[in-house]
Amino acid sequence: MTSHDVRDMLDLPGEAAPRPAKKQKVAAPRPVLKGLAREVQNLGGDNPIAIVPEVSVFKKKRFGSRKPAAKWENRSFKNSARDDETLVLKHWRRKDESSAAPSGEGEAVAQDGGVVEDSTFAKYNVKVITPQYDDEQYQRHLQDNNWSKDETDYLVSLARDYDLRWPIIWDRYEYQPAINLDPETAEVAIVAKAENRTLENLKARYYTVAATMMKVHKPPESMNQAEFNLLELMQNFNPNQEKSRKQFAEAAFSRTKEEAREEESLLIELKRILARSDKLAEERRELYARLEAPPSTGNIGVFTSSQGLQQLLHQLMQADKSKKRRSIMGPDGTSPAGPSGLNQQPSFDRRESSVRESTSGPSGGSNNKKGPAQPGPTERRQLAPEEMQLYGVKIPERIPSSGPSFRSEKLQKPITSKSSVQQQKMLSVLTELGIPHRLIMPTIAVGESYEALLGGIATLIDQRKVMEKIQGEINTIKEKKRREEEERAAKMSGFGGDGVGDDRDVKVEEGEREKSAAPSMSDTGGQHKRSASVLSAVSEKSTKRQKK
Repeated sequence: MTSHDVRDMLDLPGEAAPRPAKKQKVAAPRPVLKGLAREVQNLGGDNPIAIVPEVSVFKKKRFGSRKPAAKWENRSFKNSARDDETLVLKHWRRKDESSAAPSGEGEAVAQDGGVVEDSTFAKYNVKVITPQYDDEQYQRHLQDNNWSKDETDYLVSLARDYDLRWPIIWDRYEYQPAINLDPETAEVAIVAKAENRTLENLKARYYTVAATMMKVHKPPESMNQAEFNLLELMQNFNPNQEKSRKQFAEAAFSRTKEEAREEESLLIELKRILARSDKLAEERRELYARLEAPPSTGNIGVFTSSQGLQQLLHQLMQADKSKKRRSIMGPDGTSPAGPSGLNQQPSFDRRESSVRESTSGPSGGSNNKKGPAQPGPTERRQLAPEEMQLYGVKIPERIPSSGPSFRSEKLQKPITSKSSVQQQKMLSVLTELGIPHRLIMPTIAVGESYEALLGGIATLIDQRKVMEKIQGEINTIKEKKRREEEERAAKMSGFGGDGVGDDRDVKVEEGEREKSAAPSMSDTGGQHKRSASVLSAVSEKSTKRQKK
């Protein structure tokens, strides 16, 4: 079968199109990778394998110094931190170094005519400074019935050896008192057992010895701040408190999970109580600040009328309600119950006129049978007589016509209603009695007593005024009578004649005296009438005030 037959079967044209020219591949020069097999390199195809060829680069030759090599020698040295003075050690050192030790590395120690350097690590052997004392100082300052000098020396030596590590000192403490017995009676002698010392006893004894010797060697007046603080710390050591602290720590480590939870709940409750006490203290301070506030220097004439008092009461109620609203809302201005307003209870003020309690019973609704009764506000609890007396609650039979008034205004009214002179007199009497002009705690009982006291002071001042006026009139009349008696006695002593002319002259002089005395008597009578009217007016005022 030829190609023509195939084209006829496939309905293809008889003439075949010329074969397209073959596309020549342009092969880029491929990098030659040394050290890689040809098969592995051909796997990459047209994309060559990304392998960085290794370039063999040798390091440059490092030339040392042209100086000759250093020489070393095995040099001897000692360690002053060791107790053995005869111990001599050796180590390698450069030969060009000086025979003496370099600065900061150790001290040179002379031995057998040569110089032996000290170890560089001897400076790290820091020892604790313990108290030093002799027999005389111990007998004078450090005697104790429970401690002997040998045991005290043993304790100080242990503290020096173990660097005041008290658990190790207490563990190694094995003091045995020295006993000198007669060989003949040694078998039957009774030896007292060494006393068992606790860790707190060892600390207390050592701190007592150290503080005492510190004051002996250097008076406290010449000590610096660090030394004086150390002295106070050692003197104030309390072994009983240290023992109780350890017992408390041991009990805290050995407590159970239930006890830990209970302690945590108690701590939370304690924090809550402290927070509440802080809040109460802040409110108490605010109340005291209001009570002790100085009197206002502004104009109070606006609030003297009932309308002004009503306006002031309305302002105070608005300020109180805004303050309560701010305390109920959260810090961001929203309710703490959530944005949806669920579980919120409507708050109301008993002083609001729009909120009234139901008088028909707890249900809060009338006898309406069409629907269920709406829940009304809870019934107000009645106060007991003791509570009413405690809180100062009074239920008046009727509201006074002047409207509500403040208790402070009622207490100041007996003083402000008087003249300035009488006000000064009343305030001076209060100062003399030691009573403040403005009460600090004006309760009901204190207010009643204060009001009664002011009424008594006003009555006494009025009575004193009337008494002084009457006493002045009495003194005037007495003085006038005394002068008349003196004049009459003088004239009687001057009458020595026995004729008719003398009698006539006496009668004329008596008539002239009566005429001259007539206006004065009328004036005196007028004065008596005026004093009687003033007395009656004052008595009527005092009677009305007492009745009121």
